[in-house]
Amino acid sequence: MSGPIVIGYRHTGIITNNMEGSLKFYRDLLGLEVIQDFWDDSDYINTITGIKGANVHMKKLKAQDGTVVELLEYVTHPTDIIQQPIYNVGACHLAFHVNNVEDAYERIFRAGIHLISRPVVSSEGIAKVCFCIDPNNIRVELVEMIG
Repeated sequence: MSGPIVIGYRHTGIITNNMEGSLKFYRDLLGLEVIQDFWDDSDYINTITGIKGANVHMKKLKAQDGTVVELLEYVTHPTDIIQQPIYNVGACHLAFHVNNVEDAYERIFRAGIHLISRPVVSSEGIAKVCFCIDPNNIRVELVEMIG
């Protein structure tokens, strides 16, 4: 068989130990819409994750462009937030397109969310960008295209 393995982007999954805190950030502050809310303790979830006895609470949220973020709370397997610098192997970030990054920055600042910097123009001059940290210590990049 030939051709590409990947034909599109499906979603990003974020593990949380505080579903309500994550919803306050992604739903209430960033404006993503909850499109699914379910629990799974099936053989399926245990098989694909390689976990025994898992019960996972999942919420899928969608942005206006159809981008999906999936929040997962493994209630039977509690965990702590991992602290790692952005340059560590395996560290990730999410990037969201915004209409006005200055407005997004101010709204996030007023909400008490940790921001890494004020918005700055990218080195290639095509975007204005800032980063914040979600409740799960995931770096979230907010990007306004300008060029």
